[in-house]
Amino acid sequence: MALLEVDAIHVFYDNIEALKGVSFTVDTKQIVTLVGANGAGKTTTLRAISGILHPRGGEIRLDGESLGGVAPHEIAALGLMQVPEGRRIFARLTVEENLAMGAFRRRDRQAVAEDKERMFSLFPRLRERHKQVAGTLSGGEQQMVATARALMGRPRVLLMDEPSMGLSPVMVENVFETIRTINGQGVTILLVEQNALLALSIADYAYVMESGRIVLTGRGKDLLDDEKVQRAYLG
Repeated sequence: MALLEVDAIHVFYDNIEALKGVSFTVDTKQIVTLVGANGAGKTTTLRAISGILHPRGGEIRLDGESLGGVAPHEIAALGLMQVPEGRRIFARLTVEENLAMGAFRRRDRQAVAEDKERMFSLFPRLRERHKQVAGTLSGGEQQMVATARALMGRPRVLLMDEPSMGLSPVMVENVFETIRTINGQGVTILLVEQNALLALSIADYAYVMESGRIVLTGRGKDLLDDEKVQRAYLG
């Protein structure tokens, strides 16, 4: 049984069908990526998994248990943590306070303190700026805060939505190296990303989306060599 199963979901915005029977699975400790152009349905898929949008058909399951009708905060409590597109940190709070918000449901204070120290080891720049107001950080540093905040919740699946958006090439490389590191520590990752080259290069498995449908699947490195993918996404 896969850790996360998305089974033939249909999602609408009013009467416009945005997802048209999307299905895929994410196994424990995998990096799975959804790639595709703007408007393909990638972010909509993550919003459905997070409970922000409600499919009119199909089902989403975590460890075999349906998430239908489960509220977004309860889905997060089950271990589906999202790093949203555009980062969406708490701009008026400090870096340290943002991390504390990621662990607000936890009561294991000693373990929370240990996890915070682990985040500062993973992102040394955040240690240097732990008392700084997060809204004054650079875009790359804010992405670190958003990722660390989600990890403070000890996710079973980390949902990452366009983590490279708006970042410099050097920072993009750093972001993807961090994703590899996080996954190497045992965190399962579902990655939505427009940078198909980098996403496919680190993914165990990949799904290509077009117009609300999955049109191509395969191992990430295999899709890098696929002619259709190269023409459409790799130039």
